[in-house]
Amino acid sequence: MPARKNPARKIVAPRPVLQAVMAALGALVTLAAVVIVVWEAMQPAAPPALSARIVDVQSTAAGHVATVEVRNDGRDTAAGVDIEGVLGDQTATATLDYVPGRGRAKAYLRFDSDPSRAAVSVKGWSAP
Repeated sequence: MPARKNPARKIVAPRPVLQAVMAALGALVTLAAVVIVVWEAMQPAAPPALSARIVDVQSTAAGHVATVEVRNDGRDTAAGVDIEGVLGDQTATATLDYVPGRGRAKAYLRFDSDPSRAAVSVKGWSAP
């Protein structure tokens, strides 16, 4: 009796190499994203550590404008950051919406005279 072929049996072609490589790459990227999210979630909180300094002064028709760089060395973001500059009897203030953790932001303070020697400081902030 001759051998009969099984009609339900299919011949499976081998996967193309590129498809296997891209699947492995996708799995690696997904695993890396999960590891980063878990790592960040496990890190302890580090409150904002804010400092301010004048990085540039420009003369304008309205007076002198000091560019103030606010630096956050903490991991947490600071919102509503209040900056104050004092030059003699003149005080200038500005508020930044936020300064990201381990980031920087710029504010601008206007003075009547050259503010190169003005004292700038961060007066306060809130949690976002």
